[in-house]
Amino acid sequence: MSGQNLARLINLFNGSSDRWLTMDQDNRLLMCPENLHEGMKLGPVFYIVKPEQIEAFARGTASQSPLFTKNSPAGDQIAPPTMRLQDYALLIAAHFYGGSGGVHAKHWSEFHAPMRANQAVKTEGRITRVERKRGKFYFELEYESRDATTDELLVRQAITSVLLLEGKIA
Repeated sequence: MSGQNLARLINLFNGSSDRWLTMDQDNRLLMCPENLHEGMKLGPVFYIVKPEQIEAFARGTASQSPLFTKNSPAGDQIAPPTMRLQDYALLIAAHFYGGSGGVHAKHWSEFHAPMRANQAVKTEGRITRVERKRGKFYFELEYESRDATTDELLVRQAITSVLLLEGKIA
């Protein structure tokens, strides 16, 4: 998803007008070591867990559980627990632009409650560690996703990434 599309999506979920941001309105930071700081807050990002996303993810991961179908025995269609492991990418894309990405070095998750179809979710986090080690730049992002209506904790996660610069490990 492009930065402009992500900004538009965030605006829509936040009740702002349905308009595109122009480059002079884009206040995201360049993704580079100089702009990543311990304690930096990212988010919140809001999204809806769509039934079609649940079904596509379940198919793509060959998940056979009936919980992931529209006729779930749980009543509500449940999202596979690993479906939201990439929420950190939404936080990063909403706050930064450019850069060459990163190498995923470590990830941990605590699952507290299932995400359900059509559930509104709020995800936010903060950079908890930045360091240069062995000539590479590492950062750690801790984040959590909550039900946007009830504030119930759904999942708490953290990633450690090695930042790429010009397609190479920084």
